[in-house]
Amino acid sequence: MKQIWIITKRELQAYFDSLMAYILLILFLGFSGFFTWIYGNDIFFIKQATLMPFFNIAYWTLFFFIPALTMRLLSEENRMGTIELLLTKPVSNWQVLMGKYVASMLLIATALLL
Repeated sequence: MKQIWIITKRELQAYFDSLMAYILLILFLGFSGFFTWIYGNDIFFIKQATLMPFFNIAYWTLFFFIPALTMRLLSEENRMGTIELLLTKPVSNWQVLMGKYVASMLLIATALLL
């Protein structure tokens, strides 16, 4: 479990050290806000403020942003040549994948919480 947390922390730091996380968060919030504003303007008709239009739109924006986020998880390691170093450490392939998966899910949870 400790190895998974270390890999997760490293991946999150790599996301926020580059512009990837910031661009993803800004685009996700921008698209979700814009389409919620366009398609979710029924607040005055139903006389109730609800976040249901936002989460209906967030489903579709996440449908496009999650693959963009997760495609680079292992390909970036191969491109930089650090996958060999990572796999020579005392971690299994499963722990590497779980650490990277948890990091991407934490970034998506951050986008939804904002």
